[in-house]
Amino acid sequence: MSYSFIKFNDEIIDSTVMMELTDLARLLFKDKDASVSVRKHSYFNPYVNTVYVSTFWKHRYDITELEGFRHDILTRFPSASLFDYEEFETVKDRDILFQQIFLTLEHYRNRMESIRQRPFIKRMIASGDAILLEKYRKHSTNDAELLLKALNTAVLEYESHFKAGDESFGIISKSTTESIAITEQIIKASAPRNRLSGYHQIHDMPFNDISAFNRTTPFRKDSEKLQSENDEEDISHDTGRVDTKTNRDVEDAAVLGETGNNTARKSRHDLENAYDDDVEDFHEGFGRNRGDNRLRDTGTANTHAELLVRKPKIKMTNYGRYREIYDFYNDLAQQVIGDITKIMNFKMNEFQSNRSTGKLMKNPTGAIVSGSHKIFTKKISESKEVDAAFSIILDQSYSMTDHMEECINGIVIINNILKSLGIPQRIVSHHEDSFEIMSDHYPNYLYEHLDFDRSIYYYPVSLLDIEASGDNRDGFIFRHETDILSRRMEKDKFMIIFSDGLPSAEQYNQSGVIDTHEAVNKARKNGINVINIFIDVDNEENTRDAIRNIYGQNAVVVENPEEIGHILPNVIERVIKSLVI
Repeated sequence: MSYSFIKFNDEIIDSTVMMELTDLARLLFKDKDASVSVRKHSYFNPYVNTVYVSTFWKHRYDITELEGFRHDILTRFPSASLFDYEEFETVKDRDILFQQIFLTLEHYRNRMESIRQRPFIKRMIASGDAILLEKYRKHSTNDAELLLKALNTAVLEYESHFKAGDESFGIISKSTTESIAITEQIIKASAPRNRLSGYHQIHDMPFNDISAFNRTTPFRKDSEKLQSENDEEDISHDTGRVDTKTNRDVEDAAVLGETGNNTARKSRHDLENAYDDDVEDFHEGFGRNRGDNRLRDTGTANTHAELLVRKPKIKMTNYGRYREIYDFYNDLAQQVIGDITKIMNFKMNEFQSNRSTGKLMKNPTGAIVSGSHKIFTKKISESKEVDAAFSIILDQSYSMTDHMEECINGIVIINNILKSLGIPQRIVSHHEDSFEIMSDHYPNYLYEHLDFDRSIYYYPVSLLDIEASGDNRDGFIFRHETDILSRRMEKDKFMIIFSDGLPSAEQYNQSGVIDTHEAVNKARKNGINVINIFIDVDNEENTRDAIRNIYGQNAVVVENPEEIGHILPNVIERVIKSLVI
């Protein structure tokens, strides 16, 4: 078994553990979008639909990390349906001790409900409870801490009453409102002389998030009054500047197929154009963006992420640079193209002999002597075309700065091979803009350098204007590309992904690996083959294992980026040969 890891606040978490916990949480919460993350304290946050497991269970000798994390999920899963979160608002501004006692009583309700629903849980959480009991029985520094630990000890021992001061109180409440009332009684009876510090907290709850949840949840009776208008306004944006072409640039553009008379109607520039955009709007075959380019993912990991699609214009002076790259690697590309063409021609002219029907064999003597009736041959009529489509995705995040040139070179080679074989392709790059991030808005830019419809005629010259920036929210982008590729009619579909590590973006470090893993699985379920070109300069075994965990055997590890131009032709050749042989 191979292990892979996620880094949380300088802590290493086994990503296979996190995926197992995510499956468990979704099963128990009966919510396919529920997620799991790691924090100091354990609780369920309904606003982000995430159950947090406690770092308390890490680095222990008396229980495994998985068992400890599982303990937290098993004792928290009824929260979503059990708690009255509107009542939590009344606790928001109370002192820490009041909040801690209240959360303890609500946690007791959680535990009792989980055991009621699934009695076997009591046995499964027993070892974790024993460890917590030992912790709560340790020396307390003041009477407020002593009170809180004593109450939590009573909860773990399934006591029905708790003595505070000279009074005894029933601590098995039936509602959030009753938990608040019991808390008031315990505070009044115990009258602790000391205040409780945040350091001595046992439970946690993000009350600000609860307030936000109460304003947005559709389950509120007055939810219609709370809904705000979310009409999107049209956003105009400057996608770049086009320099004046020199004679050499015009020549290069014509050679690359960017201009010419290969289309059906003429514009006022006297250039024919089969599409409904005027040629003056064309740059790499892209016209005006007339569709919705602001997309959102409803998944928990990408709650505030927004996808903004851009169709970049190019500097025409880049045609010369593109031509240089094209020519430099053209021999490698042509070798692959030639090998594949030979195979397809052979398949086109291949004969099957010893058949029961067809054309009589030239020399059927052997078959007749042996008594066989299979004395005919048949020519196989197969199409010369490969029925496939490719989506090529480039991680444009800042960490790719030192590898961007080599990756672009590799994409130029892939484009050359696929275009020559008549295989439609889509080429995009992406990044999350870390400078534009707000608390509820994570803008992710997707740049379409080439789309399927125009990939036969145009080249992704705008790749040469890419600058590494921001972060990479991989799973978010992969789902979008999966949806586009899934609508294609080709028999075989591929996503080729260039990256140099694990996904990393705002509020995405902990959930990003799981989200990306699930996005890759979704693509595969849709019949899409996912291949990752992983630039692994640092040679970190943990990261490499995590990449393999996400992409499986289809991760091509490149330790020296300068080798990409020589590795990729072989990769593409193997892929395409698998389709025609």
